[in-house]
Amino acid sequence: MSIYAVIKVGAVQQRVSVGDTVEVPHNFPEEAIEPIFMGSSTGGIKADKESLKDSLVEFETMGNTKSKKINIFQYKNKTGNRRRMGYREDKKIIKITSITNSEFEEEE
Repeated sequence: MSIYAVIKVGAVQQRVSVGDTVEVPHNFPEEAIEPIFMGSSTGGIKADKESLKDSLVEFETMGNTKSKKINIFQYKNKTGNRRRMGYREDKKIIKITSITNSEFEEEE
């Protein structure tokens, strides 16, 4: 049975399962995190805080990278003012190693 979890990554939420690799911001915490939402392939869903308080999503850091470059172009009419910049955010690559929840393990 495959269990998945929804975790908060920066300003977005992302669905992960064991073995997935995810790009997260470089300041993402190093310790295991609590999921916002959990589900299984059989249809069981846990979304309330009481049933998720003993749940953990554990991961390991695989390496560092940078995001895709964002090109910024500024232009002001009739002044000849043109400016081109680029921005790449630092990212960390993590691999999900385990998702634990006692209620889903009892269903197996």
